[in-house]
Amino acid sequence: MAIVQNPITGRTKKTFGTAVFSKQFGNNTMRSKAMDVRNPRTEGQVNQRNKFSIIVDLIRQVLPLINEVYAGSLTSMSPYNKITSINVKNAFVGEPPELDHTKVVLCDFTGSTVKNVTLTGQPDQVMDIAWDPNTTNADELASLLTFVLFNCSTNEAAIFRDAAARGDGMASVTVPDEWVDAQTSLHVLTRDFSQTLAGAPKGIVKFKGGADLSSVVK
Repeated sequence: MAIVQNPITGRTKKTFGTAVFSKQFGNNTMRSKAMDVRNPRTEGQVNQRNKFSIIVDLIRQVLPLINEVYAGSLTSMSPYNKITSINVKNAFVGEPPELDHTKVVLCDFTGSTVKNVTLTGQPDQVMDIAWDPNTTNADELASLLTFVLFNCSTNEAAIFRDAAARGDGMASVTVPDEWVDAQTSLHVLTRDFSQTLAGAPKGIVKFKGGADLSSVVK
């Protein structure tokens, strides 16, 4: 038995063993306290939690880049929540689920991007990247590309900002020593000068290559 004074009940002398009072956003609330707490561990729920954990670790490494590309354009959710949801739903294959790096999405915008991209491992952890610029727009040809490489074994990320001009058609980057013998995957950030967002050409990030034998780090 307790004497409770609360804007909801007033001064009341009753049993409140399962009641919880709180104030949120200026409103007084009363709710029932859960008597039993369960943490289900069915196979499906465990798989879902594992997928979520993998994607969270992956996305957090490149979140500043993702936020930069979305540039405050989302109103109903954050870029982090949007991209996490897309990948948890679509980027896994098999049972138990395994991450398929060819299905990873860092941004769902569409627009001008490079094509026919190859990613080839060379000695000393050098990765050769070649592409077709896929544009005749002078501004797009002069714009700088950003490369995002993922280690397909550990899901570690390496970001190479402004690594080459789109019109160059080729570039080389060096990944960490610890990546030797791992396959890698490549996402490319381009700028679409026919679209603007936050006063700048719209950023387009797409998976472009790798996750195959030619992408193994040497």
